[in-house]
Amino acid sequence: MRVGLLGTGPMTRAIGARLVQAGHTAVIGSRDAQRAAAVARDIGGDAHGTGYRDAAACEVVIVAVHDPVAVDVVAGLSEVLDGAVLIDLGNPLDPPHWESRYAGGPSLAERIADAAPGARVVKAFNTVYAELLALPSPAGAEPPQTFIASDDAEAAALVIALARELGTAPVDAGPLRMARHLEAVAGFEVAMVASGFAAAVATRLSAVPPA
Repeated sequence: MRVGLLGTGPMTRAIGARLVQAGHTAVIGSRDAQRAAAVARDIGGDAHGTGYRDAAACEVVIVAVHDPVAVDVVAGLSEVLDGAVLIDLGNPLDPPHWESRYAGGPSLAERIADAAPGARVVKAFNTVYAELLALPSPAGAEPPQTFIASDDAEAAALVIALARELGTAPVDAGPLRMARHLEAVAGFEVAMVASGFAAAVATRLSAVPPA
């Protein structure tokens, strides 16, 4: 499968590497196609660098640009993204307290869905640090969880399968509105790290049955 990644940051590098290791094609898109090509060379395997529009023409597209510009980038690609499964992994968090700038309103994922109404938007991978995805999973260790939220059941199922291929444990978190809570979970993780809890690189939830 061809998977487009918009952006050239740490998440693109980490997920791009896992994609090619799993046998997929990673199409890295950037405003600067040469920069995208350099990232693709670093990833190796079946990775290619190009501009945003070519990367957005893939069956699955991951929005991995800095979150303040994510909605604008997606809006500019709305027609190209029509029908695509569009994964948002961003978190609208600001220092010093790392609380969502959209608290009480629609999440970043919901705003992206509004910007590209023809896309099938899924929130995923936003609670897992790039540093964790960039490392091989230790033998016997539980894989990091990634929470999946979408209003499109087929798109969610595709991303759940992809998340499993990439070595994570997917959890269906329900409709896209749940992205508001997932972005808050990411803020909790960042605030924990900022407070000195360097191990808080992913959140794992366990259901405890009532007594």
